[in-house]
Amino acid sequence: MALCWVKVIRSDGGGISDSVYVDGNYADIAGAIGTPFRTETGQNTFETLDAGLAVTWQKTLVIKKPPDNQGSNPVLVTLDPAVSA
Repeated sequence: MALCWVKVIRSDGGGISDSVYVDGNYADIAGAIGTPFRTETGQNTFETLDAGLAVTWQKTLVIKKPPDNQGSNPVLVTLDPAVSA
């Protein structure tokens, strides 16, 4: 799969610099809220965690790489509050 630049934000505008995890890989921080980073194209789940490792914000989205994709022009991913089980 191709790599694509994304920029993850929260729907409330908060959480700048909070760690972002992709596809449940909680061992590796993929990036940070508000900072562009690269991830694979295709369906991805983006999440943030609280101190107790519970998912706090999330979004599952199919990432497609536009022709002009770069760090200065990332695909925007907007996280929504996680639904408590």
